[in-house]
Amino acid sequence: MKRISVVLSLSLACGSALASSMVAPAKAVAAPDVAGITMPASRVVDQPNAVLNALKQNDFAALQEAFEQDKDIVAIAKQWNERADRQRAFRAKHAAGNVEAHGPAMPPLVDDTMQQTWQKFQSTAGVDALVDEWQPKIAEQVGKSLLAFNVGFGATLASIASEKKLSAHEVQQLTQLMYAVQNWTGRVDFADRERLRRAFLAASQLVRQTGLKRFDDTQTMAFEDAIVYGDAMLKTVKQVFAAYEVDVDEILNSVRFTEIDTLGDKATLHAEARVFGVDITHDFKMQRYQGQWLSSDSVDATADAIEVAEAAQAASEAAASDAQAAPGPESSSTSCSPENEFDVAGDVAPEAN
Repeated sequence: MKRISVVLSLSLACGSALASSMVAPAKAVAAPDVAGITMPASRVVDQPNAVLNALKQNDFAALQEAFEQDKDIVAIAKQWNERADRQRAFRAKHAAGNVEAHGPAMPPLVDDTMQQTWQKFQSTAGVDALVDEWQPKIAEQVGKSLLAFNVGFGATLASIASEKKLSAHEVQQLTQLMYAVQNWTGRVDFADRERLRRAFLAASQLVRQTGLKRFDDTQTMAFEDAIVYGDAMLKTVKQVFAAYEVDVDEILNSVRFTEIDTLGDKATLHAEARVFGVDITHDFKMQRYQGQWLSSDSVDATADAIEVAEAAQAASEAAASDAQAAPGPESSSTSCSPENEFDVAGDVAPEAN
């Protein structure tokens, strides 16, 4: 149950990709060189539009290409493959040990509950069994979550109204959006069995498309193999949202990006969308930094982080230099070492004949 919740949370995170694209770095291009040869400059709207189009078309390869200069994506791929390598090594070790002790059978890499859930996703009958098992638990959790949301609703509105960085127009928009979200949560029965079944059937279709019979097989897939199912994953996320009356494509189709006030390496990215029937607009101050378009806040934060790192490095180097230049302990003829305790040549008078 806990792992499935994590998977669903990751799926929901795809919906925030659009917002993050507004401030993510655009595809890097070469800056003008000293000889005057220039490459076509990318516009501040290029990457957001590329991400938007990829999400509209359920095209994971295009989505990945839009983020090809994003170091976070490279890091995710690296971490994914490192984890897969560890899982494969773990599997091989246990397989060898098990063959030696008990024959060819191998213990699972995941708990039985997760494997049983994966197995049930392989058939419609299994999905129905999962719905029967989970619906009461989900209904209970939904009730608690909605209660907490409604209790904190007033505080959320007050926090929006007091945010100094927001204009009066932005405060009004966010306030309207919050009321629209509250209306949605009050209108949709999140504990409804049929809605849950529709969401699970969508997930089941994705599981079956992988062709994998065991969940632990997903833990050993290379990143390049896993993203083959990216298109299906994007489509599945939209189907899960649709089960709860959220039309992701309708929202994506309402999004528009416009480049305004461009001057040199600075520009403004104007974004607009319609979410839950509320028109949302926002202007992002952008700046070209090291060949990429970043939000001005991100540039400032990056510059501050570099300054702190350079100061720490300088302090470390200065401390090391001072330690190296400091004189060592002076030797003394009055040392208590055995060699100096009795000086035959100077401290002890020769014996008289």
